[in-house]
Amino acid sequence: MPNSEPTGREPTVPWPEGVPQRGDVVGGKYVCEDLLGAGGMGAVFSARHTQLGQKVAIKVLLPAALKNPLANERFLREARSVITLRSEHVARVVDFGTLDSGSPFLVMEYLEGRDLKALVAREGPLPVAPAVDLVIQACEALCEAHQQGIVHRDLKPANLFLSKRVDGAPLVKVLDFGISKTVATAAASTGSGPGITKTDAVFGTPAYMSPEQLRSSKLVDHRADVWSLGVTLYELLTGKLPFGSENDGIASMCAHILEDPPPPLRDLRADVPAGLESVLRRCMAKSPSDRPGSIAELAEALAPFSSSESAEVVSRIARMSTNSLPFEQTLMSDSSPQLSGRSPSSAWGRTGALVSGKKEVVVGVAASAALLVGAAVGWIWWT
Repeated sequence: MPNSEPTGREPTVPWPEGVPQRGDVVGGKYVCEDLLGAGGMGAVFSARHTQLGQKVAIKVLLPAALKNPLANERFLREARSVITLRSEHVARVVDFGTLDSGSPFLVMEYLEGRDLKALVAREGPLPVAPAVDLVIQACEALCEAHQQGIVHRDLKPANLFLSKRVDGAPLVKVLDFGISKTVATAAASTGSGPGITKTDAVFGTPAYMSPEQLRSSKLVDHRADVWSLGVTLYELLTGKLPFGSENDGIASMCAHILEDPPPPLRDLRADVPAGLESVLRRCMAKSPSDRPGSIAELAEALAPFSSSESAEVVSRIARMSTNSLPFEQTLMSDSSPQLSGRSPSSAWGRTGALVSGKKEVVVGVAASAALLVGAAVGWIWWT
């Protein structure tokens, strides 16, 4: 982990009670180091393998959360969702266990870098080809997830984490599968089995949610992720949301999404090709049937506006999609965290790259992005 210097934005939350403290050994092999973030139902801290020296991020459910009969099941569902995905663009799960207190913990790869929300805040709107390249990388992870019947449902710049390969090339990791849903769970939740979601609550980040997701539909499918990627790329290219602004209240934001077309992209960014604007308009079509029908179709549509580095990624996505299972419906469930002393977009201990003057300060990152702030019914507003 690179050296860092104080920025005034470090986490200020106290170390939660009932979870491993600094120096404690978790699972018999991980020595707890630093608290990365804490929310209403969980905490994330960095740790190191006692024998291998490998640094990891550990997410643990707080003891109070165990009183919620659904919390354990949701926590385990996130682990199961991520562990099945082999894409290099998904943060790896390396271990899972239970503390003596009964709280489950999830061990994930420790990342260094910053999320795309922080990148745009620092650099401003991104050049066209690099922005498209980053979204195409995310498409590869989502194609595999969709192939397995998993819909992310909380895609946004803050959940796309920019790390680096060994050679320094950019590497996007899709974070926060904590509110994802699978086909099997959807079937259970719609009456054919004992589902774990018992409400019509809407969870996620409204600014990036599709109209059908805002309505708490039980028929949300992979095309909701297509919508969210369209909103995300629009923001990467303009620095602005296509529907309302972050200062809008929830009702106003929802009205914009449900009723208004996005402002013409080329009015805000003249160098954006007309063809790319057309792709984003399709992604943000109010009706799911008017959007690209799959992540593979979206990646192919974005390819002409990407750099040559994306060609092989698009090819892999196309090959992967030929093995895709027929897609069915999915449903809504839990939420994300608040990190005290930080903006909601940086919640979950995902501190990103903090900047002092011209010098980049890279700090550690929890490799998952949803801190399970509870099973409460209602909106979870994390932009």
